[in-house]
Amino acid sequence: MDTDFDVRKLFQERLASSMGLDKYRYLMEQVHTTNVAVDMDFQRTFNGFYIVRRNESWRKSYYAYFESVKNGNPTFEDIITYLYECTGNIEPSFSSKMLATILPNKPIWDRHVVQNLNMQLRGATKEEKLKNAIMLYADMEMWFADFLETEKGKECIREFDRVLPDYKGISKIKKMDSILWSIR
Repeated sequence: MDTDFDVRKLFQERLASSMGLDKYRYLMEQVHTTNVAVDMDFQRTFNGFYIVRRNESWRKSYYAYFESVKNGNPTFEDIITYLYECTGNIEPSFSSKMLATILPNKPIWDRHVVQNLNMQLRGATKEEKLKNAIMLYADMEMWFADFLETEKGKECIREFDRVLPDYKGISKIKKMDSILWSIR
């Protein structure tokens, strides 16, 4: 057996892979250089990374809109409202995933992150849920901004960078999102 290997590098690669950081980096490198509406490799990686299990019609609308707004400055409200009008569904998670891929300093609405932040989508009607989702996302953005200024937030980023130095270039929000996602 060849004993000439870097155990630290090996562990870093395994941890990064388990967190999907290699796929994330690919998506971030490709989003502004490819047409996401037609690039099946991008869509396949995005669907796998973010666990998109929607029918072809939904995906076609999603990626066409994604392509149309990716070079602008869309908001969470823009995206979730468009998806609601297009599909009739309240899609906070997929809205945030599109937004965070376009603007990496935006947080991702993930059920584990939402649980860890003690947030819950409420509303008797779809319109109430839509308004509530928009407010909760604003609260989530505020939580991330506030937390990253705390000593614990700074410690989380320092430790992430120490353990995963090849991923120092990803946003602090994504680093914190990865940590919260890992707390199940």
